[in-house]
Amino acid sequence: MKKIILFFIAIFAVSFSQDKRISIDDLVNIKWKMKRYITDGINLRVESSRRKDYQIFKPNNKREEMQFGKIYENLHWEYLPFGEFIMMYSEKKDIYIPARITEFKKNEELRLTILDINTGKIITIIYEAD
Repeated sequence: MKKIILFFIAIFAVSFSQDKRISIDDLVNIKWKMKRYITDGINLRVESSRRKDYQIFKPNNKREEMQFGKIYENLHWEYLPFGEFIMMYSEKKDIYIPARITEFKKNEELRLTILDINTGKIITIIYEAD
């Protein structure tokens, strides 16, 4: 019985020691350029029309995004530390996209997983810090 208790104590200690929280400061004011995306387990390159796409999460929950060469400003975002989600809102806040941070390397790479409601597929978008 003593070995079982020590085993669980060791497991809890390891799990809490590896727990790294992402802070808002790690995301803000960095230009995250779209690098590639993963859907259906297939790693795909970004199409030529989207090679310049990016996200910039700004202070005060402002966001700038480029899609297909068109820049969208005055967008909003919110970081939800519980579950490590980023909620991305449209300018009028009538449309929102929940994105889960599935992997994060400070000042290097950001992976956001979203559900594409048009296709019903889960897509992981991989951004690279610029």
